[in-house]
Amino acid sequence: MHPPPETPRRLVVYGCGTLGALTAAEYAAAHGACVGYTRTPERHPALRERGVTPAVGSPFGALRPDDRLLLALPGTAAQRAAITEFAAAPPPSRVVLISSTGYYGQPAGAVDEDTPPGPEARSREIAETELLFRAWAGPNGVILRTAGLYQRGRGPLSALRHGGRPPLGPPDRTLGLIHYEDAAAAACAALVHPAPDSVYLAVIPPCPSRRDFYLAACVVLDLPDPTFDAPLKLPPAVYDNSRLRRDLLPEPRHPRWQESLLP
Repeated sequence: MHPPPETPRRLVVYGCGTLGALTAAEYAAAHGACVGYTRTPERHPALRERGVTPAVGSPFGALRPDDRLLLALPGTAAQRAAITEFAAAPPPSRVVLISSTGYYGQPAGAVDEDTPPGPEARSREIAETELLFRAWAGPNGVILRTAGLYQRGRGPLSALRHGGRPPLGPPDRTLGLIHYEDAAAAACAALVHPAPDSVYLAVIPPCPSRRDFYLAACVVLDLPDPTFDAPLKLPPAVYDNSRLRRDLLPEPRHPRWQESLLP
């Protein structure tokens, strides 16, 4: 006799922005029930069209022990507030936190999940938020440190179009990137993996330097050549995503960073 099929677990997405909504829709199509929480009802019609039940506010008090939870709120302050709120109750069966490669600051050389956080204030804030998350979620928690997210109309090229010039920074800093669809696929896989690791580096190498990216982007947008701060004069960061490829994203849908230059 075959064992009975596993009862589909509901996914609760707290923060149904672009990445949260993509993950919710992918989960709903493959696994069933999904509830997406937003600050306002503006996105609700689009969520319903993709099989996601929309809600406004916070899911605190509505979580069930067998739920899966995606924390995709933007910014460390919002994440910390949510984790602090949830800490009053046990975590559900799986919790995935969308963190950031800002954790590493301005890294040089080989970078993987075990690379320590950078000394910058933002890096320390991200590291402290991750520690708070680990203390609550325990073995049920998975952290995805996502790089710069992009798709057509979103990401560094769009920001450059609106701003007219790139933000100042060193030309030799590595610009880690991942397409929204790949980040959503990795998040969805982390939510259902039977035994995931506790943290994954969600970057798709090879990654350009800021010089390479913004020189090409300014050509695409017919803007003047970019200017940069003083170079770091350090080895470029080389992101090792072998753990991500092994467990969550064997074949990225968008493997070439040059796709981020599509207008």
